[in-house]
Amino acid sequence: MPLITLDNISLSFSDKQILNKVNSTIYKGDKIALIGRNGEGKSTFMRILAGLIESDDGKLNIKNGSKISYLEQTLPQNNDKNLFDIVAEGLGDIGIILTEYQHLINNGKLEQASKVQEKIDQSNSWQYLYKIQTILNRFTLNANTILSTLSSGWKRRVMLARALIQNPDVLLLDEPTNHMDITTILNLEHMLKNYNGTLVLISHDRSFIKSIVNRVFDLDRGNLAVFNCSYVNYVKRKNIQLHTEKIANARFDKKLAQEENWIRQGIKARRTRNEGRIRTLKSMRKSFTNRRVKKSNANIHILNDENHISKLIFEIKKINYQIAGINLIENFSMLILKGEKIGITGSNGTGKSTFIELLLDKLQPDSGSILRSKTIKLAYFDQTQYLEPSMKVMDFASEGREHIDIGGKSKHIIGYLRQFLFTEKQAMAPIRMLSGGEKNRLMLAKILSQPANLLVLDEPTNDLDIETLELLEEMLVNYNGTLLLISHDRTFLNNVVSSTIVMNDGIINQYAGGYDDYLTKKQDKLYKTKVKTTKKFK
Repeated sequence: MPLITLDNISLSFSDKQILNKVNSTIYKGDKIALIGRNGEGKSTFMRILAGLIESDDGKLNIKNGSKISYLEQTLPQNNDKNLFDIVAEGLGDIGIILTEYQHLINNGKLEQASKVQEKIDQSNSWQYLYKIQTILNRFTLNANTILSTLSSGWKRRVMLARALIQNPDVLLLDEPTNHMDITTILNLEHMLKNYNGTLVLISHDRSFIKSIVNRVFDLDRGNLAVFNCSYVNYVKRKNIQLHTEKIANARFDKKLAQEENWIRQGIKARRTRNEGRIRTLKSMRKSFTNRRVKKSNANIHILNDENHISKLIFEIKKINYQIAGINLIENFSMLILKGEKIGITGSNGTGKSTFIELLLDKLQPDSGSILRSKTIKLAYFDQTQYLEPSMKVMDFASEGREHIDIGGKSKHIIGYLRQFLFTEKQAMAPIRMLSGGEKNRLMLAKILSQPANLLVLDEPTNDLDIETLELLEEMLVNYNGTLLLISHDRTFLNNVVSSTIVMNDGIINQYAGGYDDYLTKKQDKLYKTKVKTTKKFK
């Protein structure tokens, strides 16, 4: 049953065409991944589906009575409402009445509350009070907590609960796993697999997408291609499609070069038999000019300084660290050697970023010691780094210089940014014009231009498109320095790191390999414990 139909939808921002006569149908029960590079317009497409913006042309048809909920990519920052009120907002007018009633009860204004109670009785809405509390419990949220006091990962849980409270027919999720820990991601993954409604999902988490979706919408240079298959099969078909397009373009360019050569041979007269060929050539030139060639792959690299670096990067001896009486790190020791690639994961609040700050001497352990190499040259990707919206992209990347030093050679900043898929126009534009993923790509461009033998990345994958993510993986695999990587992206960890640190309630364990290797060892340990316990009681 069709729920949403897009009929020749077109939309442009300035001189960039975001959607070019898009046609598609979203059916009941679809679980759709919306795939595309950063800046292609994925979030814009979602906002059109949510009814928040209108297209320039075409028609959006939504089945009568269909409820649509939308989780935006950008989270609220300065919202001082409590979580009950935030989640209740997802119910619309009913939520407003319930919020008013709850406030009056909490403040002891029983007479006024009784008047509101009549409205609740008339609308038969008492069930929703229970529903709000149930979904808060489902996401382990305290109704009285103020939203602005929460971390990004917890805020995303709250906004997801708000989107789900009304049991929508269509659920639109824009990067729902950003800042979530792996346990929460797995719980969300399980919930969405069993979700009976229709889902449209933007995510860079390939493991997450593979597990959930049954269709893929591919947004590429303004055009939408629909793949009625799993994500794994989509990747295969997309690669074939791009290869075919590359061959076709090469043939076209060869033909154009031949025709250009023909016309330069000097035709003495424009005889009738040549006029058709001239018209064809003009048409080919116009087609070549208008063709929106797929941007080349990002050429991401990092500079290595291998001179005089010691083999020992960090020696950690029996360190302990507490915050507000909570043990984040207990009696932990380890060596980090030159060239190691270490992934760091664990639930939100277990101290992953704190551990990095201890290593980098930004915090001091309560006890124990950390010996650091004196030859460390650090490049640090901090997920909390602020980007001034009015600053030009090129000025942020180069700190105001026109040229930067790359491998001992001076390079113009615009040429350097092209390697990260930024056009000259984007390089000269203010940062506020960039999408979330493009901002992350910009921060990586700045950080990766620095000569470094220690690279620290704190959740670098948030908002990156999958293609850039895979290129970043390749760069990190080939990086000769030492890497410390905080991430909740299972595929990313599997493809990059040589060992994984798992942090949990003050206890830190290190496992050889990526996240899946850690899971295997954990399951083996649980199995051996179970066998030992069974033998004990026989």
